[in-house]
Amino acid sequence: MLTSRHFRLRYLLTPGVTDSVLLNEPPRSQYDLNFQVLGIPVRVHPMFWAGTLLLGLRGNSKPVDMLFWIGACFLSILVHELGHALAANAYGWPPRITLHGFGGLATYQPTHRDRTAQILITLAGPGAGFLLALVVMGILVASGHAVWFDRSFEFGLPVQWELLDSRQANILVNDLLYINIFWGLVNLLPIFPLDGGQIARELFEMASGTDGLRQSLWLSVIAAAVIAVLAFTRLGDQFLALFFGYLAYTSYTTLQAYFGPGGGLGGYRR
Repeated sequence: MLTSRHFRLRYLLTPGVTDSVLLNEPPRSQYDLNFQVLGIPVRVHPMFWAGTLLLGLRGNSKPVDMLFWIGACFLSILVHELGHALAANAYGWPPRITLHGFGGLATYQPTHRDRTAQILITLAGPGAGFLLALVVMGILVASGHAVWFDRSFEFGLPVQWELLDSRQANILVNDLLYINIFWGLVNLLPIFPLDGGQIARELFEMASGTDGLRQSLWLSVIAAAVIAVLAFTRLGDQFLALFFGYLAYTSYTTLQAYFGPGGGLGGYRR
């Protein structure tokens, strides 16, 4: 049986797992929703709905607003993971998708180690989200509503649009653009287990060989700590600060567990 410490090591060192937020795939349950998209098996764990609801809770949230938020999260995360999965499929590595907790997971088994392929597969997730955002903006333009970029944004949505007549439609557009643009950019930060952390690891290992993983973990610690401080001091966003503070902590504990004194990877070689 693998402990959480062992799983962190397995996750960091094993290609074929591309995750948005959480590290491990939850066990199957009788309440799972199972279907296929473009021939790719998709499983939605019941905790996905609970986690999405929790992320969207606001003091003045209306039930209909929450339904739009959950729908936007479901579509956006599914598209993100489909980006990973379709890219893996293009390399002949059959994938599966699991939506769970606060994110999603695309799992596949590479037949050989290909760093370029790993980077492209990882980039395909945020890329699919950016494409979905472009589709939404294209629909707005096609319906006669202006769309423009706002350079003054700070940790928010860099896109503005001419408001629609329906309040619910504006909420849905805002949710879709926010998830796919803002969180898509956040997901590219060089922080484990975000996609950017996986890309940083591959790039460091391409440049530094066996020391690349340690270097990418240090970068993850520093980057996550900086974002946590900025979120708390500049935005006053305690959730975001706690989220990145936790990622900084897990990266540091993983670093110490396997590269610190007595760590399990002191003599690690690929």
